[in-house]
Amino acid sequence: MKKRKDFAASLHMLFSLLVVIGVSIMYSNSHYGEGIHWITHETYEDTPDFTRQLNSDIDDIFNYVKYKEVFETNGKLDYSKPIVRVMEGPGTTTEYTVDEMIRRAKSLGYYLNEQFKVSGGQPASGDEDSYVRVDYRAYEPDFKVTEPGDAFLTMNQLAQEVLTHLGNYYSFYYRFIQNPGNLKFEVLYRNTDEDYKLYSNVSGKNVNDFKAMGKYLYVTGEALYVDSNLSTVPKNISSQLEQMNPYNNGNYHMTIAVDTSYPHKDAYAYAAASYDRMRLLFITGMISLCLGILGCAATLYVLVNLTGHPDAKKVSRPMERIHRLPAESCLILFFVAALLALFLANRLAYKIIHLFLSDEQWDYGELALRVLIYYAAGLSASLSLLKRYKEGNLWSGSLTCRGLKNLSLYVKNHRFTTRIMLSYILFLVFNVVMIMAFAFLLFTYSSLESRILMGAVVLLFFCLDFLVFHQMYKNAWATDQINDALLNISRGDTTYKIDTLTFNGKERELAEHINHISTGLETALQEKVRSERLKADLITNVSHDIKTPLTSIINYVDLIKREKIQDPKIQGYLDVLEQKSQRLKTLTEDLVEASKASSGNLKLEITSIDFVELIHQTNGEFEEKFALRHLELVSSLPAESILIEADGRYLWRVLENLYNNAFKYAMEHSRVYVDITVEGNMAVFTMKNISQSPLNIRADELTERFVRGDVARTTEGSGLGISIAKSLAELQGGDLRLYIDGDLFKAGVAFPIKK
Repeated sequence: MKKRKDFAASLHMLFSLLVVIGVSIMYSNSHYGEGIHWITHETYEDTPDFTRQLNSDIDDIFNYVKYKEVFETNGKLDYSKPIVRVMEGPGTTTEYTVDEMIRRAKSLGYYLNEQFKVSGGQPASGDEDSYVRVDYRAYEPDFKVTEPGDAFLTMNQLAQEVLTHLGNYYSFYYRFIQNPGNLKFEVLYRNTDEDYKLYSNVSGKNVNDFKAMGKYLYVTGEALYVDSNLSTVPKNISSQLEQMNPYNNGNYHMTIAVDTSYPHKDAYAYAAASYDRMRLLFITGMISLCLGILGCAATLYVLVNLTGHPDAKKVSRPMERIHRLPAESCLILFFVAALLALFLANRLAYKIIHLFLSDEQWDYGELALRVLIYYAAGLSASLSLLKRYKEGNLWSGSLTCRGLKNLSLYVKNHRFTTRIMLSYILFLVFNVVMIMAFAFLLFTYSSLESRILMGAVVLLFFCLDFLVFHQMYKNAWATDQINDALLNISRGDTTYKIDTLTFNGKERELAEHINHISTGLETALQEKVRSERLKADLITNVSHDIKTPLTSIINYVDLIKREKIQDPKIQGYLDVLEQKSQRLKTLTEDLVEASKASSGNLKLEITSIDFVELIHQTNGEFEEKFALRHLELVSSLPAESILIEADGRYLWRVLENLYNNAFKYAMEHSRVYVDITVEGNMAVFTMKNISQSPLNIRADELTERFVRGDVARTTEGSGLGISIAKSLAELQGGDLRLYIDGDLFKAGVAFPIKK
């Protein structure tokens, strides 16, 4: 049983960890907080991440269109195009080309890294870093000066600025034009068939081709709506198209599509793959959570059933000591253990968590560990309380119960008069409060009539209180007298009488009834004693009178058998006579012994006896006898000695009667179980067997005389064995108890252990 419980506890811990793992996977998922709807009804293209990426790319497309006009001529990068115009002095303006500004930036140590961002550089020196007024920037044609200082820059700063914009152009060109991606776009501004501007990273595609790719967006200058299957249409796309229109007409369109089959490795493909991984991880977390919850529920059910199970007798000593503590002490112990675990977690475990988790997940990791500690401590405390509940000592073994019992001693062990005094003190406190209230009213109202009336009420209140106290005291005194009478009668003094002249009312009637009960008990007791004496005398006398002729019969039968009669028929008759006479002799001896045992007319020689050794000897005596009826004797005896105080002869007689009873009435080819256990300060010997005949009788009836479990009386026996054993056990200070459960017969003999 202990192994099963330990196995269930280990499984419960594993399933608890599975719950934590499942929750951790779901919590760390980027889609945490969206519920589970997104798993079955949402794709990456429906997510805000896709919308944000597309909006960013649309902005980049417009920037590319702008930069294309700035840095390209006839579709190719033109380094000779003027890029800025500055005023270096009064009336002196100079234009600088892209190439000039790039070479100036290079001379300053600036360059574009792999991400096309400006890197490097060194401080400018001398006159080369003089301020100039910037009149025009090709990449910001609509630039307007809001502050006087905004128009002035150094040439070095201007070179770095031009290089930055050129890096942006390279970045857009690299992403949209040079490398194939899943985003396809086309922007067309048309003045005439020969005069138009086309910006695109795909050729030979019409609108339907774009729509067939997956997610698309189609905007024209002639329509007031946006044709799109996106979940969220980007804002201001029409206004941006209109602002960048060089022909000032409505003959333009913009078509954007994302190929949702993701044939190319770009930001969309990586995000879609990450989304699918997040979906798979979330589903894995859900499965782990569900399996963990189901496993926890199943193993918790097993633990609840196994905790406090009657077969689970052997537990580890530390847990046994914990279960012996009061319930409140046990709860405090688990609480202290939880605090210690939290302290160790704060000092050590949290540091280990920080090594494996990112800083934004530290709080969750610490929370998960705290929850596990709380759960382990709470589960242990709950199982401990459940064990006490099943064993029936949850309340009786608690400090609260002991405290209430000790508190009740202050009232319970006092006489009724003392109790009424305590009650009156409480009543008096109440009256004092009432008097103070009356006094407040008395001194609040100033009229003479009000004060006289309130004083009269107070006086009457005191008089009524005194009358109540006097009556309650008389009732308590009468109750004390009745309690003393009942106490004496319960102790065996059936001649005790109450003087009813000092009582009146219901108390007098109750005292008279108690006197009648005392008289009736005394009469019944005397009749019982007289009947038992006559019965014992009758049994003794009859048994003695039967013994003399019975002895003669047995002797003459023995003499006849010695004549060696050859007639087998007569020889059979003699065997029957011998068998029946011996049975009659045994019956008379049992009658005499039962009479002596029940009356206590036996001389006992009490000595110290090794109970375990005596059972070993008895097993050896009856082992061959049991084999005649194919009964297997199975014993479970402790290895150490258990000393009791009893008379060895009569204790042997008790055990002999029980073993003979099992030999006579146990089912053939079955087992007889014998064991010795220690229950408190008692050594309990138990014998169990399956009855051969149905036991349609109560256990207490078997201890009566001449009652046999074999109702048909097909076996030998007087029906006195169990009765004699019970009487002999009680005379020696022991106790014999019988239990019947269907055909299972169980006999137990208990003796106090010698200290």
